Amino acid sequence: MGSIIPRSAKGNSGEPALARVGPNDATRDCARSAWSGRAKHSFEWIAEEARLRALRQYGNFALAYSAAFQPGLNYFGSEEGFLAYKQVGSTAFVLSNPLAPIDCYEDLIRSFLNRRSDVCFWQASHPVAEILDKIGFHVNEMGTETRIELNGYGFDGPSKRNFRRALNRAACCNYSIAERSVTSLDRKELRTLSERWRQTRGVKNREMTFLTRPAILDDETDVRKFFAFDSNGSLQALAFFDPIYAAGRVAGYLCSAKRRLPEADALVGYAMLHRAIRTFQEEGKVTLSLGLSPLCGIEDKELSGSRLMSFAFRTVYHSRLFNEFIYPLKGFAKHKGGFCGSSEQTYCALKRGRVLSQLVKMPKACSVS
Repeated sequence: MGSIIPRSAKGNSGEPALARVGPNDATRDCARSAWSGRAKHSFEWIAEEARLRALRQYGNFALAYSAAFQPGLNYFGSEEGFLAYKQVGSTAFVLSNPLAPIDCYEDLIRSFLNRRSDVCFWQASHPVAEILDKIGFHVNEMGTETRIELNGYGFDGPSKRNFRRALNRAACCNYSIAERSVTSLDRKELRTLSERWRQTRGVKNREMTFLTRPAILDDETDVRKFFAFDSNGSLQALAFFDPIYAAGRVAGYLCSAKRRLPEADALVGYAMLHRAIRTFQEEGKVTLSLGLSPLCGIEDKELSGSRLMSFAFRTVYHSRLFNEFIYPLKGFAKHKGGFCGSSEQTYCALKRGRVLSQLVKMPKACSVS
């Protein structure tokens, strides 16, 4: 499978080839004016080149790259800004934030709602949640995103002992960790690793989608890919990092995929993450997102959430049976908390009167069912 973004969009250094663009007042006013003039001519598909431009200008959130290039998504907007959604039956599941100037969010969302009545929003930021609350959606918290500020981040102290243990064990196993292009690897070996890892998951026969971007086993523009090898050069594990942008340049990354062979050392993921963090620090990158801890930290005290959803989310999060046999929500949250990063709540918004019908479609949207 070829790269889903034109390789010509990537500079020789791996940094964006575009000139530095900042979201200053002139840029926002220009974009707002352009959007207002074209809103009635909104497109249901945005070309890859236009998505890449918008991504680099406005993609300052964890799922920005996924919103721009995840296979199977649809788009609404124009070249000045758009939102990404997945159609499941009659329901449009909107992924995270629009890739547009923040001052254009509300106009873009209202324009989309004028076209489609059955819409819900997932893993949105607080500014988007406030807009949807004002429009009249049920807005609920859905879990925290953990971020590490890379400047000054270190590996000392008891909370970071897994990093140190991982490095020692990687040395004992004679592992080597390197950032490599996918084209330099044995594709069959890479596919085998991915398939064998997936057989250890709850969903074994397909990739999870929507809130999780499927791992693309190919080179992708601005996506960083690290691999662990044993002493014989055999592939043992992988870690992929999606870019997060600011002012037209890559400012950080989201750890979007980590996979290993079942027989590989259990802490090899920490060793790869250590190598990636050190690499990004040397490059002057600012942040690393560890992604979502689903249903963690839910209080639902601020916005007009659905009591049904709030009760369901809390019940599932604290359910011993769910955590033991379906998905270890509490263990996942504890694992990410151990990185000593900062946490920010994310939100979902469902249409009043359609909460249950939209909620039951979520597993299909994520390819769980």
